[in-house]
Amino acid sequence: MLPLKNAIYAALAFGIFMYVGATLLHSPGFANVAAPIAAVIFGGILYFFGNSKTVKQQTQIDGDSENELVYAGGANHFINAEAVGGKLYLLRDRFEFVSHKFNIQNHTTSILFEEIERVETFNSLGIIPNGIRIIRTNHSAEKFVVMGRATWLEHIHEQLKK
Repeated sequence: MLPLKNAIYAALAFGIFMYVGATLLHSPGFANVAAPIAAVIFGGILYFFGNSKTVKQQTQIDGDSENELVYAGGANHFINAEAVGGKLYLLRDRFEFVSHKFNIQNHTTSILFEEIERVETFNSLGIIPNGIRIIRTNHSAEKFVVMGRATWLEHIHEQLKK
């Protein structure tokens, strides 16, 4: 479930970018009207999409895995140039990512703990502290953007110690 607070933050960021762009392309007067409207629409769409029953159904894991669930949340998995939206699950022995069907590259990814060499952090756009990079023992990397990265890291390190 996408908290309203996160949708508001995303809307504010979008509104700022829209304001700057509209000011450069049109005028400050146009930007004063267009940016707030665009931000409210964007935030509303984001909130309702994130809390959609359809998305929840599309990103569920099978019933057996729910018994092993440690932590879960919305995430983007970077595949080539696409940030594939879905849900990331931290289970007792692995990560499981399930994309929703509104992506070009729909997929499910499973990463066993025994395949993990280390877990690192990264910042989206170089400044937003919300990325987790999982380095596998074969040196390939899986990148995820999550909400509440610090909480994710606590749960991850706790599970990897076991």
